Amino acid sequence: MAKLKPGAITIDLGTGGIYGDIDHCPLADLLESAEALLSLLPRVSHKGIWALAKDFDADCYLYTASKSYRAPEALDLDQDLYRGPALGWPPSPRDKTFRLMVQPDCVRDAYWRARWYEPLIGSVRDGKVSAETEGIVDLTAEARAEREQLRREIEEREASKPRQLKIAF
Repeated sequence: MAKLKPGAITIDLGTGGIYGDIDHCPLADLLESAEALLSLLPRVSHKGIWALAKDFDADCYLYTASKSYRAPEALDLDQDLYRGPALGWPPSPRDKTFRLMVQPDCVRDAYWRARWYEPLIGSVRDGKVSAETEGIVDLTAEARAEREQLRREIEEREASKPRQLKIAF
């Protein structure tokens, strides 16, 4: 059975895209966490849900367009939230209480614009998690491209400014 592992991920249920913190966590761990999160769907499914997510630890989130949805109580997921050398800490297993927090009345497009830093790392197809992303719309690509364009404009503007040397007397 899949367990929650360290690393932030978000699963867009509309496109099947999985987004995650690939710079800081192994892909296999992120995909295993996605599989664990998906196991919640039969118990939390409703018309307005559009994403499931987790932060680095065991705090999980359900994003919904509904204003009044409440998640069932007594939900739990197995977890393997180690602290290891890859994270700069000595090895030691941690048990953190699983929490699923509902984020009601969320605007999907605004969410993905704000998550520009999470790249597409995998997908969910026919209920199966994989690292395959072909054919999946990258919901963060446009915002990432805008950020990159802004960064280039700032660099160009800074490069065109005359530099002054400070001379000490």
